[in-house]
Amino acid sequence: MHKDKREAYQYFDFLPGALIEIDLASRLIIYMNRIAFSLFEHNQADIETGLPLREIFQNDTEYARSIKVAEKFGLENYQNRTAYTRYERQDLYDFMMKKKTGESFLGECQGAFVLDSDMVPVGVRIYIRDLSEQREQEAQHIVNEAKYRTLLEYSSDIIFLIDSKGVVQSVNRAATKYLGRSIDEIEGRNVSVLFPPQTVETFKGYLNKTFISGESGTYETPMPTTGKSIWVSTSINPVRDRAGNITAVLGVSRDVTAWKRAEEGLEQALINARNANKVKDQFIANITHEIRTPLTTITGFTGRLKESLGENLKPAEEDYFKFINNSSQRLLRTLDSIINISEIEAGTLQLDSKLRRLGQLIQLLCEKVTPDAEEKGLKLKCELLTEDDEIQFDQYSIYHAIHNILQNAIKYTDKGSVTVLLDRVDGKLHLTFTDTGIGISDEYRERMFQVFSQESEGLAKDYQGIGLGLALTKRYLDMNHVEITVDSEKGLGSTFTLIFPDPVDI
Repeated sequence: MHKDKREAYQYFDFLPGALIEIDLASRLIIYMNRIAFSLFEHNQADIETGLPLREIFQNDTEYARSIKVAEKFGLENYQNRTAYTRYERQDLYDFMMKKKTGESFLGECQGAFVLDSDMVPVGVRIYIRDLSEQREQEAQHIVNEAKYRTLLEYSSDIIFLIDSKGVVQSVNRAATKYLGRSIDEIEGRNVSVLFPPQTVETFKGYLNKTFISGESGTYETPMPTTGKSIWVSTSINPVRDRAGNITAVLGVSRDVTAWKRAEEGLEQALINARNANKVKDQFIANITHEIRTPLTTITGFTGRLKESLGENLKPAEEDYFKFINNSSQRLLRTLDSIINISEIEAGTLQLDSKLRRLGQLIQLLCEKVTPDAEEKGLKLKCELLTEDDEIQFDQYSIYHAIHNILQNAIKYTDKGSVTVLLDRVDGKLHLTFTDTGIGISDEYRERMFQVFSQESEGLAKDYQGIGLGLALTKRYLDMNHVEITVDSEKGLGSTFTLIFPDPVDI
């Protein structure tokens, strides 16, 4: 092989694309660089044994086309053995080519004649680029572009492209519906002729902000349309050229009139609710005063009347005073429950959580309800099985939660016992209340913590009350992150368990 050709072949191996050389006399491929070997999946042995040019084309038609291209650019110089003098730029030609395995691909080809010392063509070098992936991408791009165009055209939102001078470059079909103009009447016009001056001034302010800052923004503004004005939420985004300069803005405007009206309605509803809440608070404050004051007077003067009668008080009259006191206390408890549940629902009840000894509180409450248990002939047992009972809680709410559970246990137990047990289980304080009372049905257990909920209802109900005790208890416990579980069977008693959290869990 000639030295110059050998050096050229060495250089060709470093080309980024596939290069082949064909001998015109035999029409055999006499050279492939490394990229061509990889592309066509042939090897050096195939070339040494003779690889016809026809073998790299998909069929005879494509092969014949390649010969015609060669004839167009001076193959007659080879046939006539005349010097080649034409060096005009050759165009790129696409051919369906094939690999050794028979797999087809689209190849982009550009060739040049190889000349001997007399400038007569003796061969052809062809530079080949596989276009399969590129054409697939182009086809996909066309499909995607059609999809996006369809989405844009059929979107109910107004989509627009405006340049730095305020001229509308492009809009979708939705713009024609809102503006009452055709696309030709919108595109190419400045926004200043499409909207009233006040709207234009506001809109241009948003556009300029994006052009200056380079940042996207979303704005809610009124927009005049055909026959009416609507509210739109407009998102404005900068469009940059390859150098990074902002050349236009892409905007999307959505009709949010219905949302705006709903928002205004919600605001008015909120105002009405706040006013109603003020009325409710005022009513509770007034009713508290109007009930507490007479009750205090009744209980005070009833006590003084009882004292003044002294030894002259008959046994039946003793019962009268007892009924008056019990009824008064019942009214006060009901009033306190209504006030407390209102404060919790309004979020105005403040907690004062501190580390305290839970056992001391339990002992205090057990002593408080012991007379009630003894009056019914019940055995009240309070056991503190752990001295490690320091826990963080709000005294007021936990006091009333435990008191409510204890009162209910005694109230709904006619015989037997009520047991209160404090212990540590798996590192957490467990406070358990077990009674031998009437129990709770499965149906009522699902709603027992609801406000004004009672298992026995109506004027002829078995037990008095307005159904706030357990509802308050649950809310008090929730505020202190205390879990409550209930295990009960109708007629066989109930067990309430309070599980206090570790400080790290709060």
